[in-house]
Amino acid sequence: MSTENSEAYAVIKGKIPRSLKLQFKAFCAQNGLKMSEVLETLINQWVQADGLTSSLISDWQDEKRIDTEDIKIRIASDLVTQFKGLCSQRKVKQRFVLYTMIYEWVEAWQKQNQSFN
Repeated sequence: MSTENSEAYAVIKGKIPRSLKLQFKAFCAQNGLKMSEVLETLINQWVQADGLTSSLISDWQDEKRIDTEDIKIRIASDLVTQFKGLCSQRKVKQRFVLYTMIYEWVEAWQKQNQSFN
């Protein structure tokens, strides 16, 4: 992700469980990845899949008192527009989609790392 033209980028933010954010941050750091680049890829994949939703989205909506932390990423503004539009069409909150993407990505990394140990 290049930030040469700052006008071509916008921010997406939401709250996710603190423990998940820490896991996500740790996996990214261990593998030399930037959190924003991983999320930009995940959001792009979600948009390309026409905003398919997971049961995890509704599962987390039921949790009332989870210790959360803000997550904020800067990605291409056209992708932000597409992401927000699909969230609106699917009647899901952005934070729940971000949560699901990050949760599934962390789970996949954990499974992959376990298979190597």
